[in-house]
Amino acid sequence: MNDDPSGLPTDDTATEAAFTKLCDQVSLQLRVGRLPSAAAAAQELLARWPDSTTAHELAGDVALSEGKVAAARREYQAALKLEPANVDAERKYGLALVTQTPDERRLALINEVIADPTAHHTTNRKPLNAVLNSLLFPGLGQLYNREHEKGLGMVGVGALLVMLAFHLLVQVPYAALVHSTRARGLNVGEQLSGTRQMLENQGAGYWLLVTLVILLFAGLYLFGIYDAWRQAQSEAEQTLGVH
Repeated sequence: MNDDPSGLPTDDTATEAAFTKLCDQVSLQLRVGRLPSAAAAAQELLARWPDSTTAHELAGDVALSEGKVAAARREYQAALKLEPANVDAERKYGLALVTQTPDERRLALINEVIADPTAHHTTNRKPLNAVLNSLLFPGLGQLYNREHEKGLGMVGVGALLVMLAFHLLVQVPYAALVHSTRARGLNVGEQLSGTRQMLENQGAGYWLLVTLVILLFAGLYLFGIYDAWRQAQSEAEQTLGVH
């Protein structure tokens, strides 16, 4: 019985079919982004064919997709040890070498700061300040975090929703009141009570629209608070190479 470079016996048709099927399964799960399934299939592949360069290469592909750079390097190294002439594994190993792990990024940042303390400046933006700005109006927290396009977009949408709510709850019923009482003037008290009466006379569809506008604004408001806090919270971690 002869072995090929992949570590798979060449004279066992059933074994070769099982090997090919499992390899295809790993590749398919990777393509559709199902990393847990791909990892499980890759582990099964390695357990059944530990001397297969293809198994180690696929396991490295899965590890690299999961962000486990060090594990990917080990798998590609194992593939190259079994088959030094494997150009594909060599290329992927080179890619894994230039892809830094979080610890490597953190160490590189520390070395840069030690070499030149003035070359790196940490942000002074704080999550609490981002949240406080977002509490004032949707989008202000994003502007605080210097996400200008997102912040301006959220401010614009928020302002539009506020104007629409004001139009539905104040302008429309007041205009209806003025139209119905055109013949005589009304004092402030009569205007308020009349406007309230006009609102009460609106149909279910009208109130459904009002509710939708309010819910949209509330959703935008809560999202703005959460997004501003998350962005400010992660910014320092990203600067330190945690992610």
